[in-house]
Amino acid sequence: MHGPIRDHLEELLGTNAERPDSKAHLASCGECTRELADMSQQARMLRTLRAPEDVEPAPGFYARVIQRIEERKLTSMWSVLIDTPFGKRLAIASLALAIVLGTWVIGVEKEDGHLGSGPVIAQQIVDVPVIGDQTQQRDAVLVNLASYSEPVQ
Repeated sequence: MHGPIRDHLEELLGTNAERPDSKAHLASCGECTRELADMSQQARMLRTLRAPEDVEPAPGFYARVIQRIEERKLTSMWSVLIDTPFGKRLAIASLALAIVLGTWVIGVEKEDGHLGSGPVIAQQIVDVPVIGDQTQQRDAVLVNLASYSEPVQ
């Protein structure tokens, strides 16, 4: 399209008021005249497709749309585990197993004296003399190294 028509295209299509410069150009240019006629025809066809403003959808329309969206919703791996009876049973079994293992660990720790024994009382460290054969000497050195602490001054 040429300049005068392109600049005032909305005016020419919307209202039938023609500008003098556009009218002169349309009289001399067949290409712009055909293109404007085609656009006018397309605008008329689009107006026929417009729905009346007082039309309401049928009852239950929105509910059916939501239902179809929910049906087509992608299922993830987690929804298979959480939303199914298998997932609920798996969660309950895991919780029961955690309770049983926790009880067992607490019981074993109490028997060993690691849990609930109260404050640790400092024991008197006695140096083991390094005497005897080579095995006894090695054991005495290891005991001394393991039980060494800085002397209190």
